[in-house]
Amino acid sequence: MSRYLILLFKIGLSAALVWYVFSKIDTASAFDYLRSIPIYILAGAIILLLLQQFIAGLRLRELLSLLDVPCRIITAVDVVLIGVFFSQTFISFIGGDVMRIWRITRSNVPVGIAAKAILFDRVVGFVSLLLVIILTLPFALGIINDPHMRSSLYLLIGAGIAATVVFMTMDRLPESLHRWRLFRVAADISSIALDIARSRQSAVTVLGYSLAIQVLNVVILYVVSRGLDMEISFVSALVLIPPVLLIAMLPISVAGWGVREGAMIVALALVGVHSAQSLALSICFGLLLITLSLPGGVIWFLTRHQTTPEAASDSDSANQRA
Repeated sequence: MSRYLILLFKIGLSAALVWYVFSKIDTASAFDYLRSIPIYILAGAIILLLLQQFIAGLRLRELLSLLDVPCRIITAVDVVLIGVFFSQTFISFIGGDVMRIWRITRSNVPVGIAAKAILFDRVVGFVSLLLVIILTLPFALGIINDPHMRSSLYLLIGAGIAATVVFMTMDRLPESLHRWRLFRVAADISSIALDIARSRQSAVTVLGYSLAIQVLNVVILYVVSRGLDMEISFVSALVLIPPVLLIAMLPISVAGWGVREGAMIVALALVGVHSAQSLALSICFGLLLITLSLPGGVIWFLTRHQTTPEAASDSDSANQRA
C-alpha cells in the first residue's frame, strides 16, 4: 500500500511541477521551438543515446564480472534497455532498477548478487556525475555570479560528497545493523568499491565508462540545443547541465519530469538562454529518452517468460558471494 502512495505522490508532484513551469513560461513558443528541430538533429541524438546505452551495458558487464558473474554484452545491454523502459514510462528510476535486478536474475544469478550489481551501478553513475560537477567547478564560478546560486551549488556538491563518504564507509557500520538486509548489501558494495579503488585497472575502466556516459548526456543535450538555435557554448553546457541532471535524479518525481524542466530553465538562464528554449530542450530530452525506452519495452514483452542460462554454471560461486 505504501509504495502506491509514494507513486501517487510522485505523479502528483511531477504534475504540479510541470503545471507550475508551464504556467510561468510561454509554452506556445516552447512547442514552436520543439517543432522546429530538424529531423537529422533528433536522429543524431538518438544514435548518441544508443551509444550511451551500449557503454552503460559495458559498465554493467564489468561490474558483474567484479562480482564473479559472467555476462555477455548483449545481455548487459538488454538489461540496460529494459531498465530505461521502466524508468521512463512507469515508476521512475527505482522501478527501473527493480526491473533490472529481475532481468539479471533471469540468467540464474541470485537476487542478492543482482541487487548488488545494480546498486553499485547506480552509485558509480552518481559519483561520476558528481565528479564532473567538481571538475568543472572553476568554470561554473566564472558563470554563476549570484551568491545564493553559488551557495546552492556548494550545498549540492557538499551533500553529494557526504553521501559518497557515508556509502564508502558502510562496511564499518556496527554489527548490530547488519541484521538489516539493506545495510548488509550496502556494506558489501562499499567493501567492493574500496577494493576496486585499490585496483587501478578496475577503477579506471569503471570510472572511464561512467564519465563517458555523463559527457554523452551533455553532448546529446548540446546537439539538441543546436537544433533549437540556442546561444550556448559546449563549455557552458558541460558546466550547467550536470547539476541539472543530478537534481533530476532525486526520487521525488516520475523520471525527473518537472524537476528537470525547472532546474534547466534556472541553469541556462545564467548564460542568457530564453526560458521557452530551455523548456523545449528539457522536454525534447525527456521525449528522446522515452523513444529510446521503447525497444526495451518490446524486448521485455517478447522475452519476459524466458530464462537465459548463461550464468547457471557460475551460480554456486555467485551464491557464495550473495
